[in-house]
Amino acid sequence: MIKIKLDVTKIDKSRLYKGAKGTYLDLVIYENEQPDNYGNDYSVKQDCTKEDRDAGVKMPYIGNGKRIGQKAAPQQAPQRTTRNIPRAQPAAQVEDDGGEVPW
Repeated sequence: MIKIKLDVTKIDKSRLYKGAKGTYLDLVIYENEQPDNYGNDYSVKQDCTKEDRDAGVKMPYIGNGKRIGQKAAPQQAPQRTTRNIPRAQPAAQVEDDGGEVPW
């Protein structure tokens, strides 16, 4: 999980839009290379349109976030162990007695 804190006073309210079930705001969350001085792993900015990005419009930084709970460990290949494992012995040969059952 990621816990986010937003400074709502920094939201550009002209970017809020009505949807079918409420009023929405588009955000962008990006991972920091290193956690900041407060342990935040993520930064949050308000999103803008492609046209605004092409025009060089900078949207406000409005918050940050941090992982909560157990952090995911990087995936590593399991290490192989080299130990002597005894090989299975072949089964003892049973002589064919002509197919008769002994009972």
